[in-house]
Order: sequence, then structure tokens, then C-alpha cells
Amino acid sequence: MLSNWFGVFKEQEMKMKDPEEDENVIKAKSQNFNEFIKTPEAQAFVKEWSNKKDENGNLMYTKRGVIELLRNLYKVPGLWANKRVLLTAKDILVMLKGMDGLKGFLAGWKAKSEGIMKGIKGGLGSIIKKAA
Repeated sequence: MLSNWFGVFKEQEMKMKDPEEDENVIKAKSQNFNEFIKTPEAQAFVKEWSNKKDENGNLMYTKRGVIELLRNLYKVPGLWANKRVLLTAKDILVMLKGMDGLKGFLAGWKAKSEGIMKGIKGGLGSIIKKAA
């Protein structure tokens, strides 16, 4: 059971690592947020996430909200490259909307555990009735 949780977290960690990046080579980070937000990658990211819609056709995130998330993540010293800022923002947005699959995993786990409990209760109930 616990190994499943570790598997989920390990999978998320592996997604963060980009095989094309060499961790020993520090890639450039824009000098300031204004330069960063003007890069083609950041512009594409903002456009992509501010245009995402849910199943009802409503916008999931506002452009202002996506830019503010990027602004706050840009300040984090551990995110040493523009690409890291964008990857982290993507992971956060995916988790906020539940698109990471964890919600489905937990719902399945709940159904399994409730089924087990019903089976135990049903089995014990019939044993007790027979003994009485």
C-alpha cells in the first residue's frame, strides 16, 4: 500500500527531471521577471494555461492568475533556469485542477477499502449469527 504512494511520488519526481538537461551546466535565467515573461516560452505557457477550459467550457485559470504564479515562482532561488520555473508552474496547475491522476487513484483506493470493510462486516456478521 505504502509502496504505491512512493511510486506516485517517484513518478512525479521523474517528470521534473528533464533528460536533455545536464544538471552540471547551469542554464541562463532571465535577469528579471519582465525579461522572463517576454520570452517565447513564457508567453506560450501563459497563453496555453489561460485558455484551458473545464468540462463545462469555463476557463480554468485567468491570465492574471497564471502570470502571478509565474512571478512568485520566479523569485524562488532553487529554480535556477527559466525552464525550471515553467515546469514547476505546470506541475502546480496540473495538481490544482486534479489532472495529475491522484484524485482518481485515491477514489479507487477508497472504493477498494470500503468493499473490504463490507466484506469483513458481512463475513463476521454471518459467523456471529451462526455461533449464536
